[in-house]
Amino acid sequence: MKKGGTIALVAALAVALFVVLFVTTIGGRIDCGPTSSTPGAPVPAGTHVKPTDPAATTLTSGFGPRWGTEHRGVDYAGPVGTPIYAFTDGTVREAGPADGFGNWIIVDHVIDGKPYSTVYGHMESDGVLVTTGQQVTAGQEIGRIGNAGQSTGAHLHFEVWDGGRLPDGAGTAVDPASWVDSARAPGTAPPPPAPGSSGNSSTVGGSTGPGGSVGGLNDKQLAISKQTVAIGEAMNVPEQGIVVALATVSRESTFQMYASSNVPDSLNYPHDAVGSDHLSVNQFQQQVTIWGDTATLMNPVTANRLFYEHLLAVPGWESMPVTAAAQAVQNSGLPGAYAEHEPLARTLYAQFKGAGRDLPAADRAALAGAAAAATVGSGAATADCADATPNTNGPTFTPGGPFGANVIAAAMRWLGTPYAWGGGDQNGPTNGISDGGGAADAHGDTGKVGFDCSGLTLHAVFQASGGAISLPHFTGDTSNPGQLYDPRGQEIPLDQKQPGDLIFFGSGGNTHHVGIYYGVENGTEMLLNAPQSGDVVSVQPLSGWAGEQMYVRRFG
Repeated sequence: MKKGGTIALVAALAVALFVVLFVTTIGGRIDCGPTSSTPGAPVPAGTHVKPTDPAATTLTSGFGPRWGTEHRGVDYAGPVGTPIYAFTDGTVREAGPADGFGNWIIVDHVIDGKPYSTVYGHMESDGVLVTTGQQVTAGQEIGRIGNAGQSTGAHLHFEVWDGGRLPDGAGTAVDPASWVDSARAPGTAPPPPAPGSSGNSSTVGGSTGPGGSVGGLNDKQLAISKQTVAIGEAMNVPEQGIVVALATVSRESTFQMYASSNVPDSLNYPHDAVGSDHLSVNQFQQQVTIWGDTATLMNPVTANRLFYEHLLAVPGWESMPVTAAAQAVQNSGLPGAYAEHEPLARTLYAQFKGAGRDLPAADRAALAGAAAAATVGSGAATADCADATPNTNGPTFTPGGPFGANVIAAAMRWLGTPYAWGGGDQNGPTNGISDGGGAADAHGDTGKVGFDCSGLTLHAVFQASGGAISLPHFTGDTSNPGQLYDPRGQEIPLDQKQPGDLIFFGSGGNTHHVGIYYGVENGTEMLLNAPQSGDVVSVQPLSGWAGEQMYVRRFG
């Protein structure tokens, strides 16, 4: 939070904000990604789906004034029991009874870097097919049309909220018509990627399943398979090894990130499904305590790294059948089960070959610090995975370890989110507050949902630590410790900073701004931060703060 007015005012506001945010946190869930109280993961283009099948429903009422009130959505009439589909990927915020709606479902999303919600209303109680906290994908059937609540006939009432539907007052209802018109019909394939795109659309060549997707996989599943290819290439793993990894993920999880009901803290991390097979988690079903701790295994990057490390340590793995090599790593109770997944694995490898060149910065950061070395062929040549595939167009990192990488990843998902003075908590962006007539009020921050500088850093550190480190919502000075003087932070010399470290700016031990050291991009040191009112969360040159004293703290 940038300081404005007296120190006492700032401190009081910080305390008040913490109290308000604490009592309004829903369910105690902690997550770097989608939860019942945070928007879902960023949504790729081409994954918007109409909430009902146009062939089965009829638009009966539009958005705007109606009967002396404001109709904040659109209505689609259809027989009771007609399927209702998730508009796009996200996380269920509410599912069940609601005044006026009979029953409703609210799904939180992040679209183009901004929080949104979609609302589905008037289902009967048995027409609500999802639960609070559940992650859903575009086009997934989440409910069925009903006639409950204040309804004049069986229909779906559908809303879109810019800034989120909850808590009340967080966002603004917008006309869904243009959104629905441009979305694809349920059950149809998304459009092909635009020329020059990364090609992660599910409309691809090769062996296809329903809707034209490879193996029937949706965009999220394809993204997991692409990441497996990219990390394997970054570690210099040969094609055969990447195919083994893909076949393993296909068999173990169908390219989904699993938490486990037997590992309660795994539920605090982004996941697509919940299993109960011993202590097995993630896309490879690696067991906690055997493969590593929960934080390491619930990070899909380090999960991939661990699999490849174990595979490369198996003598003669390259000459083994795919199913035998996978079994040598997994020790499955069904050793031959990987064989049937080899054709799909080879199709996916062909589709995403070369993805390592575009491995995202956050993934590189998670790999950078790992003592992973890939043994290639009988020559036993090794290469540090952090340096195996230099990306001259993106950031390069000094090894910062998994914690620093997770700090960056937690903050990066909010790129483009508005700056809001006083905004941000452990779970994500929140409403801004008044700064008593200063820059924040001049920019309308009280009407924005977003982060200020210390709100972003407290969120990122909280998520990276799995909820273990909850920092104050204040940068820190000699009269108010804030984040700068928090005893859990290690003081680091400026010339020894690493990606994921926090950098505070000021003089004489008093600070007014904080950001996250991002690394070096094209020879320029970069800072990930929420800069100031009127701006958005972004990555900017560190030189923008030249002339100020910089204080580096490392958490984790």
